[in-house]
Amino acid sequence: MIRQDIAVFAETPQQLRLYIWSSPKITRLSAEIFSSVAKQILTVDLQDIVNLDIFPELFGLTNLIRFNVWNSPKLDSLDLELLPPSLYRIALNKVGVTHLENDFTDIPSLPNMHEFVLRNVTIKGWQLNFLSVFPNLTRLEISNSTFDFAEWDHSKLMANVKTINRLKLSQNTVEAATVADSTAFFGALIDSLEVQPGADVDVSMNRLNITAQAVRNMLEGFASAKQLNIRENVITAPASAIGVMLRGFSQLEELDMGDTNLQAIQGMFGGLPKLRRLILDHNQLVNMTTVDIFEGVQFTNLTYLDLSYNDINRFSPSDSYARIVAPQISYLNLRGNKLKDFLPSVEEDQTVINSFINLDTLILADNGIVTFSGRRLSNSSKLRVLDLSCNAIRNLTKEAFLGLNRRLEELDLSMCIAPPLTAPWIDWDAFTTLPGALKRLYLRSGRYKKWIFGVIKQSGMALRMLQELYLDDNDISFLLKTTIPELPMLRVLSLSRNALQSIGPLVFQSLPNLVTLLLNDNQIVAIGRNSFISMKAMRLDLSGNNLLQIEPGAFDRVPLLQSLMIGRNPAEVQDMFIAGGKNLNYLGIQGYNKSCLTREFFKSLPALHWILPDEYNIVLVNPDGMKWSDEDVYLESQLQVCQIGSVEPDHEPYPKIPSLKNYVSVTIHDTDDGEGEQQYPVIAAFLPLNYCPVADYVVKLSNVICSSSTKMST
Repeated sequence: MIRQDIAVFAETPQQLRLYIWSSPKITRLSAEIFSSVAKQILTVDLQDIVNLDIFPELFGLTNLIRFNVWNSPKLDSLDLELLPPSLYRIALNKVGVTHLENDFTDIPSLPNMHEFVLRNVTIKGWQLNFLSVFPNLTRLEISNSTFDFAEWDHSKLMANVKTINRLKLSQNTVEAATVADSTAFFGALIDSLEVQPGADVDVSMNRLNITAQAVRNMLEGFASAKQLNIRENVITAPASAIGVMLRGFSQLEELDMGDTNLQAIQGMFGGLPKLRRLILDHNQLVNMTTVDIFEGVQFTNLTYLDLSYNDINRFSPSDSYARIVAPQISYLNLRGNKLKDFLPSVEEDQTVINSFINLDTLILADNGIVTFSGRRLSNSSKLRVLDLSCNAIRNLTKEAFLGLNRRLEELDLSMCIAPPLTAPWIDWDAFTTLPGALKRLYLRSGRYKKWIFGVIKQSGMALRMLQELYLDDNDISFLLKTTIPELPMLRVLSLSRNALQSIGPLVFQSLPNLVTLLLNDNQIVAIGRNSFISMKAMRLDLSGNNLLQIEPGAFDRVPLLQSLMIGRNPAEVQDMFIAGGKNLNYLGIQGYNKSCLTREFFKSLPALHWILPDEYNIVLVNPDGMKWSDEDVYLESQLQVCQIGSVEPDHEPYPKIPSLKNYVSVTIHDTDDGEGEQQYPVIAAFLPLNYCPVADYVVKLSNVICSSSTKMST
């Protein structure tokens, strides 16, 4: 079948990206299968070839660039001699290969191999000079895998690799029965690697002990790195060793040591002159109040500092912190500490706070703060984003916001209140002193009910520039025509997860420029033809309500509507557009099970490109402006694609939608074999790389889109 399918391209100059998906009868892929188009194939992706038990013969594909295998558990050998010298990248995910070795008899090297990726495998053996077959290796990744070495010879050294500029050894585990030898292998692997200047190094989330020896290994191999991530490993090395290691990373610009059991050490970050981004969340830095972690610093490029969840209750009054570090910081995250008395009257504390003259973003969420005074931040004249969410504030008055930068653009006052706690009190005139430039206001989880709109109405001119308002989780049960105050610049209103039961006509008439309205997860029962009359909204989310009835043509009076999320509702959707829907691009019908959508339904929506039957987290796309009805009379094309990676793309972004860089792109072809030999592309799909749909996906999807198809051809 595969040989016949791809042979139709033999007489064309077309370059091919070959996907072979979910074919349980395939046990091997020999060279003659590809021979007719060998020079045309650029990529080969094997997904869910669960019975493949012999490594494919790809040596004849002289222009092959990428080879990926996902979920072939019976594939237990990696035969590198079967790969062509042209190969740039190989990625193996969920395969049965446990021993990484090669006799190098027939292939002394793969000179163009730059990327070698292993994910979700169990490694039990590793030839000491295995990586020598890739003399120009620039990216090495082993992630989400298990090391299970029953025996590792500590006296032997691995072949050194000095060409890597991107290293990821992340989220791995060691088998409990072989902890000592498996850990020794991991250490030996790190010891054999010396990255290039400017490299990105990620050895995070392995939950391994960072001993004094591990510190020495990292210093020797990673000292020239530009980015280093060691989060979620446990530092057991003495403080002196950590200090020495950090001072050795003189080229480091980004450092993540979050959740490493790190304790404050005098001067530990004093020798990193190029450091721009420092993440230290979830550690034991409570004593940094008295220990100057920046001692010795003469100047710094540090602009991003994350100190969240460290039990900090005061700032350090040290001279280096206040005089050199604080004035450079533009992003400061103090979430989850114990700054109950933040901005107190203690003079030395106020001196440090006044030093943050270039703050752009300040996060003080979840600190137990009871009272807040903007005057204490009056020296932060560049502050644009302030997060005060999830604190213990019980009373807000207009005095709270006096002194804040008048150019503040975003303020989060979400209270994170859950029953039986009652709503905090907000004075009717509390918002009159909010900065006039405010664009985004978050008032989530306050149990305010609809009286919060009254406070907003009393704000006068203070909120005239507001563009986004988030009132989710506030027990708001009904809205009248007069409830929502006039907000002429508002573009986004979120009322998700409230208790709304109906939407009357002209409820949103005071919001003339509203573009996005989020009403998901309420208790709305019916939508009438006048519910959204005269609205200019382009995005509307009604998913997860209790919609039993959608009046025919209910959305015709929202002429600019481009995105409609209507899923997780029991209502029929076939006739929700009669004369409207001409601009609809996105349609969410998650969990829809009333009746399959017919060709006539799609013909009435000429701009529709996306359908989201989100039960399977899949997005169907109609690319390049092609219309469904033009391509397949019977709508009989279906799709199933599984993951080929974790979070990073293995392909170029879709040209017209560059934001989809983290998605797999696949062109679907007509699966109806009864209409001649030529296959026409119908739609393309973009799936998150960490996603795999259920086995009976094709059958289930046919319940959403009318189809007689039961399979997808390869």
